[in-house]
Amino acid sequence: MLFLAKWVYVKYCPLIIKMHVESSKSDHALRNLHAMCDVELILGLPCILPLLECVHMLIKIAQGGDVFV
Repeated sequence: MLFLAKWVYVKYCPLIIKMHVESSKSDHALRNLHAMCDVELILGLPCILPLLECVHMLIKIAQGGDVFV
């Protein structure tokens, strides 16, 4: 799982560096920087995204009209 965190940092390194430079000027950039550098969030995304896909499919089935949920 640590591989995923390293991949995110490698892929978005220029963005993270720019946000770090701009964080002294903007509170919004500082909040985004803290969100992107949150290791628990990065490691939790692979667990949350499949769950959201299942919920999305359930919503589509319920919108079909012929199913009572």
